[in-house]
Amino acid sequence: MIQVAARQNYDINGLIKEIAQPNVKVVIFFFSVEYERFEPHKAIKQAFPQATCIASSMIGGWAPAMAVEKGIIAMSLSSDEVADVFVSFKEGVKSTPDKAAHQAIEELKNKLGYRKVNPHAYLGIVLFDGLCRGDDIMQALTLESTLNMPFVGGAAADELAFAKTLVGLDEKISDDGLVLLIMKMNIPFYCDHFVHYTPRHTAMMVTKVEPKRRIIWEFNNEPAAQYYAKLAGITRIDQLNTTVFESNPLGVSSGGLLYCRAIHSVIDGTGLVCFASVTMGTVVHMLKAGDIIAHTQSALQKVKRYIPDLQGVILFNCVLRLLEMQRLNKIDTFRNIFSGLRFIGFNTYGEELFVHHNQTLTAVFFGGGRGD
Repeated sequence: MIQVAARQNYDINGLIKEIAQPNVKVVIFFFSVEYERFEPHKAIKQAFPQATCIASSMIGGWAPAMAVEKGIIAMSLSSDEVADVFVSFKEGVKSTPDKAAHQAIEELKNKLGYRKVNPHAYLGIVLFDGLCRGDDIMQALTLESTLNMPFVGGAAADELAFAKTLVGLDEKISDDGLVLLIMKMNIPFYCDHFVHYTPRHTAMMVTKVEPKRRIIWEFNNEPAAQYYAKLAGITRIDQLNTTVFESNPLGVSSGGLLYCRAIHSVIDGTGLVCFASVTMGTVVHMLKAGDIIAHTQSALQKVKRYIPDLQGVILFNCVLRLLEMQRLNKIDTFRNIFSGLRFIGFNTYGEELFVHHNQTLTAVFFGGGRGD
């Protein structure tokens, strides 16, 4: 059975007791970065020595009992849900994220016997340092044909200090790390990403860019910041701020799906620094927000058509969505959408499913199985 627990203080023993069950195979937990000094990863691994335990720091999280502003959240999955586990932990993602990703991929391929597997039976979870180039990690995973299962996850976060984010495996934890977990599942699951924005009519082409620095320098051969400001109805570049960027992200359409490219800041008066990479020649739209609550409710109903006996969820929710919900006073309304389910989640510095997203919710949903 899936078990979940959350605490807004460091009651690690109470949390462990709540997720304890026979034959725990995997523990996934998220924690406020200031809790590092308590070494929660060591306590959880000691409590579940036979389990694979993976972790990420967060800027708040989600659980049935509460939306956690600061604290710790955990989920355990037993042998009823998970038949087998394969995991890799690598460091060095700040300097060479692609190298770390390829090393982790090679280790997992070796553990899987270099064979392709049934993607309907195997699920990947990816967690990494939120201050690294997650685009490179996700590109390496997507281009790897042997690991042909979906990888869903999030980039670790801190309290908007952008100073130190953590990921961990068992008794190891790092502010420069990557965890790839593959589970052979005994229960059905479904992954998706959800964007409550829609494109405005005007399209623009990226005509000058620095992908490695995530900088767009020009749209339609004009300075990007000035072009963007005009579309946003802003008369001066110095008026472009977090509120404007949050309300007017960029979007890329591909295969009928919409992918957000949130903007971080203006650089050198003409460029736009994004939270995810955009390539030369990409056609983008400025987006407008829809109803984040109605969209999430609709998305969950769609999922229930795929998995009628839905029992659990892991949510990877963008910190920009969190800020929007705080501004709208919709935190508890959002959490209540998932009432009746065993769920956990954290607010991220990037959401992962095939690519590195922003202003998005990625999630994995678990159906019932032999343990229910």
